[in-house]
Formats: sequence, C-alpha cells, structure tokens
Amino acid sequence: MGDRFTDGYRGRIGLVATAPGNATEADFNRYRPEGVAVMTTRTPLSSSTPEGIAQMNQYTDAAVRMLAENAFCDIILLSSTAGSFLEGEEADRAKADFLSRETGTKVITSAGCMLKALHAVGAEKITLITPSSPALNKVEQGFLEAAGFTIAAVGGFSFSSPRQILCVSPEEVMQMVLDTDVPGSDAVLLSCSGLHVMEMIDPLEQTLGKCVLASNQFGLWGSVRELGITDRIRGCGRLFTY
Repeated sequence: MGDRFTDGYRGRIGLVATAPGNATEADFNRYRPEGVAVMTTRTPLSSSTPEGIAQMNQYTDAAVRMLAENAFCDIILLSSTAGSFLEGEEADRAKADFLSRETGTKVITSAGCMLKALHAVGAEKITLITPSSPALNKVEQGFLEAAGFTIAAVGGFSFSSPRQILCVSPEEVMQMVLDTDVPGSDAVLLSCSGLHVMEMIDPLEQTLGKCVLASNQFGLWGSVRELGITDRIRGCGRLFTY
C-alpha cells in the first residue's frame, strides 16, 4: 500500500473557523485544488467587536492542537481575520510561530495571508469593506496603517452580531463596494471570513479594473502557496496569478 493520503494527497489544510457561519468551509471546499483536503474545527464567536474577538481567541490554541494531533494536517490556518489582526502584526506573527513550534505543524493566520496578498498584488492604497462593528473596523484600519498601507475609503454594515453578518448577501457586498470605492485605491479588501463573496471577486475586478481581495480567498491562497502548490484557480481573482 502507498503512504500518501487518499484524502489530501497533495496536502491537508486545517481550518480554525468561527462557529456562527460556514463561508470559510464552503469556499475552501469549492475552490481547493485537486488533491487538497480541508479539515475544520470551530471556535465560539459571540460578537464582532474587539471584546468578542478577544474572547474567541481564548479557544484558538486548543483548536490548533486538536487539528495538529488528530487531523494529520500539513498546515493550519487561523481563518478569522479579526482574530489575527486584533493584537497587531507582531503579536500575530509571534502566536503563529509559537503554535508552529509547539505542535510541529506550520500555523499561519488570515491577517498574515492578507498582508502577503496585499504586497503580492502591489497594493498601497486600499478600499476597506467589512460587515463588523465600528470599533473592530478601527482596530483593522490601525493594523493596516501600521503595516504601511493607506486606507483610501471605508465602507461596511456596522454589525456587532455575527447573526446579522450571516444575512449579508453577496449582492449587498457588491453594491457596497461600488458605492464606496474611489479611483485612488489600488485594491479592494473585503475583510471577514464570514462573508460569502468569492463569486463576486471576478465580476468586481472586471468592473473596477483593480484587484479584489477577500478573507477566504487570500486564506486559501496563503495556505496552498505554503504547501508549495502554485495552481491558478478559476473564479478566485487575480491573486491566484501570484
């Protein structure tokens, strides 16, 4: 018998996703390259506020350990974008490095993938779209500015409840982008792994003439590139040409 996994012979991605929705799992399983498997566990999220995200983060270490010990993952992604940008870039990188050493499995974060994606596409000025609370948006703007990016425009739905975020349709996000984006921005950033927006990326890029980045898109991109897989995935925007 061979020693390659039948399920995930090219690589196995572990997802630490938030409990309220399934956008991350749905997007990863729809767009994952052939031969890549996705295993998921969840952490509880009570509110899309700094306080709610901090409370959720108390569960991430245990979730990572479970995936590392029981799911035979090659890489683990902390897929909550807010969960990884909340305490800043240095703290995010330190946590990923610590968990990687502790578990023996490479751990990456959504915020880390976001920064790599922005650099990959050459973005400097960003149109930021989120569904989250104003307080959480302020933290994200600070995170991006500290990393050297300029926020050219901001739009969003200002929801504190994850339940409300689950009700935001792709069409509503598209309209928010069209209403918010400005010519001076280099890229549009749709920040929240709970949004179902993957199918909007290509149409928006064609309409706006610029890169559109979304949490589940750059999370998948960062994960498969870390696995050494360079496939260009149809329907996932210009990012997958990098």
